[in-house]
Amino acid sequence: MARSQHVACAGGGGGFALGEGEIAFSRGGNGWAISEVGNQSTGCCPDLDSWPAVAGALDRVGLGRPDGFTCEVVFRRCAGCGEVSVVREGDFVCVFCGGELPASWNVAQG
Repeated sequence: MARSQHVACAGGGGGFALGEGEIAFSRGGNGWAISEVGNQSTGCCPDLDSWPAVAGALDRVGLGRPDGFTCEVVFRRCAGCGEVSVVREGDFVCVFCGGELPASWNVAQG
């Protein structure tokens, strides 16, 4: 049975997390493993390029893990209204004001 936990990992020092999201663990014949890893976190809103930091932290724990995020969430801050939106189905449009969202991650700005 998989169990989901919300965790912050791969700390960048000074209270800044290099990665944050959700992890599901499963127990198999060889013990515990990480079955799912996602970057969904509305507090940190990490970009997909945070995977190497997350993978490194998980490798240090010594549990098996997927080769990448199994659930990918793309966050962008709208330059028009300043709100953070989730990009759905590749549609880079702000859900709050309808403005165009930038192609590259910008959530730490603003």
